[in-house]
Amino acid sequence: MRAKLVLFIVTGFVLWGIVDSVTSETSATDETNQLEQTDLAPDFTLDSLTGEKVSLSDFKGMPVMINFWATWCPPCRAEMPDMESFYQETDVVILAVNQTGSESSVEAVESFTEELGLTFPILLDEKGEAAALYNVQPLPTSVFVNREGEVHHVQVGAMNKEMMSRVLEEL
Repeated sequence: MRAKLVLFIVTGFVLWGIVDSVTSETSATDETNQLEQTDLAPDFTLDSLTGEKVSLSDFKGMPVMINFWATWCPPCRAEMPDMESFYQETDVVILAVNQTGSESSVEAVESFTEELGLTFPILLDEKGEAAALYNVQPLPTSVFVNREGEVHHVQVGAMNKEMMSRVLEEL
Protein backbone atom coordinates (compact mmCIF):
# COMPACT_ATOMS: atom_id res chain seq x y z
CA MET A 1 0.00 0.00 0.00
CA ARG A 2 2.81 2.39 0.91
CA ALA A 3 4.58 1.69 -2.43
CA LYS A 4 1.39 2.56 -4.34
CA LEU A 5 1.06 5.83 -2.46
CA VAL A 6 4.68 6.77 -3.18
CA LEU A 7 4.24 5.82 -6.85
CA PHE A 8 1.04 7.91 -7.02
CA ILE A 9 2.76 10.97 -5.49
CA VAL A 10 5.85 10.66 -7.71
CA THR A 11 3.67 10.25 -10.83
CA GLY A 12 1.67 13.34 -9.82
CA PHE A 13 4.82 15.44 -9.45
CA VAL A 14 6.18 14.24 -12.80
CA LEU A 15 2.92 15.01 -14.60
CA TRP A 16 2.66 18.40 -12.88
CA GLY A 17 6.21 19.19 -14.02
CA ILE A 18 5.45 18.24 -17.62
CA VAL A 19 2.23 20.29 -17.73
CA ASP A 20 3.95 23.28 -16.10
CA SER A 21 6.85 23.04 -18.56
CA VAL A 22 4.58 22.88 -21.62
CA THR A 23 2.40 25.71 -20.30
CA SER A 24 5.43 27.91 -19.62
CA GLU A 25 6.89 27.26 -23.08
CA THR A 26 3.54 28.00 -24.75
CA SER A 27 3.08 31.23 -22.81
CA ALA A 28 6.60 32.39 -23.61
CA THR A 29 6.16 31.56 -27.29
CA ASP A 30 2.79 33.31 -27.48
CA GLU A 31 4.18 36.43 -25.83
CA THR A 32 7.28 36.66 -28.01
CA ASN A 33 5.54 35.96 -31.33
CA GLN A 34 2.57 38.27 -30.91
CA LEU A 35 2.66 41.56 -32.75
CA GLU A 36 2.10 44.47 -30.43
CA GLN A 37 0.58 47.83 -31.15
CA THR A 38 3.26 50.17 -32.55
CA ASP A 39 5.47 47.29 -33.79
CA LEU A 40 6.48 47.90 -37.38
CA ALA A 41 4.39 45.66 -39.59
CA PRO A 42 6.64 43.07 -41.25
CA ASP A 43 6.94 43.74 -44.97
CA PHE A 44 6.15 41.03 -47.48
CA THR A 45 5.85 40.70 -51.24
CA LEU A 46 3.37 38.30 -52.83
CA ASP A 47 1.92 37.69 -56.26
CA SER A 48 -1.66 38.81 -56.76
CA LEU A 49 -4.34 36.91 -58.63
CA THR A 50 -3.75 39.32 -61.52
CA GLY A 51 -0.04 38.42 -61.64
CA GLU A 52 1.36 41.61 -60.09
CA LYS A 53 3.94 41.65 -57.31
CA VAL A 54 2.45 43.49 -54.33
CA SER A 55 4.35 44.55 -51.21
CA LEU A 56 2.94 45.94 -47.99
CA SER A 57 5.58 48.69 -48.22
CA ASP A 58 3.91 49.89 -51.46
CA PHE A 59 1.18 51.37 -49.27
CA LYS A 60 3.27 53.30 -46.72
CA GLY A 61 1.35 56.41 -45.69
CA MET A 62 -2.03 54.69 -46.15
CA PRO A 63 -4.17 52.74 -43.70
CA VAL A 64 -4.01 49.03 -44.54
CA MET A 65 -6.09 46.04 -43.51
CA ILE A 66 -4.26 42.76 -44.09
CA ASN A 67 -6.74 39.89 -44.02
CA PHE A 68 -5.47 36.30 -43.88
CA TRP A 69 -8.11 33.92 -45.23
CA ALA A 70 -9.00 30.82 -47.26
CA THR A 71 -12.01 29.85 -49.38
CA TRP A 72 -12.69 26.73 -47.28
CA CYS A 73 -13.01 28.80 -44.07
CA PRO A 74 -16.71 29.58 -43.28
CA PRO A 75 -16.00 32.70 -41.16
CA CYS A 76 -13.70 33.99 -43.93
CA ARG A 77 -16.48 33.54 -46.47
CA ALA A 78 -18.95 35.27 -44.16
CA GLU A 79 -16.85 38.43 -43.71
CA MET A 80 -15.95 38.94 -47.39
CA PRO A 81 -19.13 40.84 -48.43
CA ASP A 82 -18.64 43.25 -45.51
CA MET A 83 -14.97 43.66 -46.44
CA GLU A 84 -15.94 44.51 -50.02
CA SER A 85 -18.48 47.08 -48.84
CA PHE A 86 -15.95 48.53 -46.37
CA TYR A 87 -13.35 48.73 -49.15
CA GLN A 88 -15.77 50.53 -51.49
CA GLU A 89 -16.84 53.08 -48.87
CA THR A 90 -13.51 54.01 -47.24
CA ASP A 91 -9.95 54.94 -48.15
CA VAL A 92 -8.50 51.79 -46.58
CA VAL A 93 -6.24 49.49 -48.56
CA ILE A 94 -7.28 45.87 -48.16
CA LEU A 95 -4.72 43.18 -48.88
CA ALA A 96 -6.55 39.85 -48.76
CA VAL A 97 -3.78 37.30 -48.23
CA ASN A 98 -5.10 33.92 -49.31
CA GLN A 99 -3.50 30.88 -47.71
CA THR A 100 -3.07 29.34 -51.15
CA GLY A 101 -1.07 26.34 -49.95
CA SER A 102 -4.22 25.11 -48.18
CA GLU A 103 -6.49 25.59 -51.21
CA SER A 104 -7.42 22.97 -53.79
CA SER A 105 -6.20 25.29 -56.57
CA VAL A 106 -5.62 28.90 -57.55
CA GLU A 107 -8.63 28.50 -59.85
CA ALA A 108 -10.81 27.87 -56.78
CA VAL A 109 -9.60 31.18 -55.35
CA GLU A 110 -10.32 32.96 -58.65
CA SER A 111 -13.79 31.43 -58.83
CA PHE A 112 -14.54 32.48 -55.25
CA THR A 113 -13.46 36.09 -55.81
CA GLU A 114 -15.48 36.32 -59.03
CA GLU A 115 -18.54 34.81 -57.36
CA LEU A 116 -18.45 37.45 -54.61
CA GLY A 117 -17.36 40.29 -56.92
CA LEU A 118 -14.31 41.14 -54.80
CA THR A 119 -12.35 44.11 -56.14
CA PHE A 120 -9.58 44.49 -53.54
CA PRO A 121 -6.20 42.83 -54.19
CA ILE A 122 -6.13 39.07 -53.57
CA LEU A 123 -2.58 38.00 -52.72
CA LEU A 124 -1.40 34.40 -52.94
CA ASP A 125 0.58 33.21 -49.92
CA GLU A 126 1.48 29.85 -51.46
CA LYS A 127 4.10 28.89 -48.87
CA GLY A 128 2.49 30.59 -45.86
CA GLU A 129 5.44 32.96 -45.51
CA ALA A 130 3.39 36.13 -44.90
CA ALA A 131 1.16 34.29 -42.43
CA ALA A 132 4.27 33.11 -40.58
CA LEU A 133 5.60 36.69 -40.36
CA TYR A 134 2.38 37.67 -38.60
CA ASN A 135 2.11 34.48 -36.52
CA VAL A 136 -1.33 33.79 -37.97
CA GLN A 137 -2.93 30.72 -36.45
CA PRO A 138 -6.69 30.66 -36.94
CA LEU A 139 -8.34 32.06 -40.02
CA PRO A 140 -9.50 34.67 -40.56
CA THR A 141 -7.06 37.04 -38.91
CA SER A 142 -6.93 40.73 -39.80
CA VAL A 143 -4.08 43.11 -39.05
CA PHE A 144 -4.66 46.85 -39.29
CA VAL A 145 -1.57 48.92 -40.11
CA ASN A 146 -1.55 52.69 -39.58
CA ARG A 147 -0.11 55.32 -41.94
CA GLU A 148 3.28 55.05 -40.22
CA GLY A 149 3.50 51.34 -41.02
CA GLU A 150 2.86 50.25 -37.43
CA VAL A 151 0.55 47.49 -36.30
CA HIS A 152 -2.50 49.15 -34.79
CA HIS A 153 -4.91 46.26 -34.22
CA VAL A 154 -4.95 42.49 -34.66
CA GLN A 155 -8.34 40.80 -34.92
CA VAL A 156 -8.54 37.03 -34.69
CA GLY A 157 -11.85 35.83 -36.13
CA ALA A 158 -14.37 37.28 -38.53
CA MET A 159 -15.25 40.96 -38.55
CA ASN A 160 -18.34 42.76 -39.73
CA LYS A 161 -18.34 46.16 -41.41
CA GLU A 162 -19.09 48.03 -38.18
CA MET A 163 -16.10 46.45 -36.45
CA MET A 164 -13.85 47.33 -39.39
CA SER A 165 -15.10 50.92 -39.36
CA ARG A 166 -14.44 51.29 -35.61
CA VAL A 167 -10.85 50.12 -36.01
CA LEU A 168 -10.32 52.41 -39.02
CA GLU A 169 -11.56 55.42 -37.01
CA GLU A 170 -8.84 54.71 -34.43
CA LEU A 171 -6.11 54.69 -37.09
